[in-house]
Amino acid sequence: MSAFDYLIALDGHGLNGFEGYGGVARLRYRDDAWSVDAKFHDGFAGGHATQLNPSGTVGFLGNLSQTLLFYDPSTLEEIRRFSTLRFGAGETFYASQTHVAWLGDRTFVTPIGRCFYRFDLESLERPEILGEHGVTLPHALKRSPSGRYLFYGAMDHDERGYANQVGIFDLRTGTARTVSLPATAWHLGVHPTEDRFYAPTQRCVPQNGSEFNEYLAGHFKDYLFEIDGEEAMVTRHLTIPKDAPGGGLTSDVVVTEDEVLYNSPFSGCLSRVDLETFTKVRTVDERPSALETLRHLPAVIGNLTEAFARTNLPDQTHSFLKALRMSRGSALDGSYGLKLSPDRRFLLSAHRGLNEVIVYDYPSLTIHRRVPFPPIQSLVPHIGRFADPRLGFHHATLRALA
Repeated sequence: MSAFDYLIALDGHGLNGFEGYGGVARLRYRDDAWSVDAKFHDGFAGGHATQLNPSGTVGFLGNLSQTLLFYDPSTLEEIRRFSTLRFGAGETFYASQTHVAWLGDRTFVTPIGRCFYRFDLESLERPEILGEHGVTLPHALKRSPSGRYLFYGAMDHDERGYANQVGIFDLRTGTARTVSLPATAWHLGVHPTEDRFYAPTQRCVPQNGSEFNEYLAGHFKDYLFEIDGEEAMVTRHLTIPKDAPGGGLTSDVVVTEDEVLYNSPFSGCLSRVDLETFTKVRTVDERPSALETLRHLPAVIGNLTEAFARTNLPDQTHSFLKALRMSRGSALDGSYGLKLSPDRRFLLSAHRGLNEVIVYDYPSLTIHRRVPFPPIQSLVPHIGRFADPRLGFHHATLRALA
């Protein structure tokens, strides 16, 4: 029976993870027991994603703060932080180092401005510029199984509009290729053995026609793309009707030899697509019941308050109503972090709205148990007692323990 740490980036309570707190939560499984821990870092905001070096000894906490922050995954304590503003600010204020791709235990790649930079932990002040990435703003960043390519999603951009593309960077030649798409895709998962990846769409509506920093979820049909890395082309895709569960915003993507799984936090479900037919989307409903919603009333109030605060009413009333329709009547957001345990016994889903990790038996996806996490007030004392208590789960990663 395997032991592991499930690590989740935290962006604090509320809807806008770009501006919230920054930290890491950990769910440890060992000897059939589950334990939790969490930590926020001072002077640091907008926690977003976390990746580990190959040996699992150093964690990177991706963020919206233009900062390289490294932590010890065993203790969650900070090791070092480093400002990337010395190399220039991004074209939008949400341009930052949200994700990295580790090349080894000391070296990693991340975007700054329009280029990819390769850093060494021992000499962060002297990175190497690898080449231009070629997309609006790189987001999720994964290395291919062969090690030759970087695959990455792209965010919509205040100045350059909808991204509608993903990127492929050849580490051998230092050149990038883009794959044009009919919709934007931020996130992706990589096939375990082949140089191809799977990207569900992220449909957003900007405020005032061009401001994506406080976007609403777009009520459009969604896609899941299968993309060949060597050929840089879409080989298959499926579409999801706008009123079907499994659309809207997406987050982590898990790919096995048989299927693609990803979470759709806005519509409150997990989606799974078999690779053989690539036609049918099956969903697991994670929407809280009416009683669960009442038990989490401070989070409900926090979500609704921020939703009204960030929406340009009355100009965007129609978009706001569409977003409510997409949520399928839930005032709590769903899961973001999604990972499969090393022995493939469990699928772990970090439910942001409920502030708990749902542990599923895999592949049946029946609930094994729910693991609650402490409220944010226990870690950030100045937050009021009756305020939204969520830690703010976002992207996750996993490391095996000896």
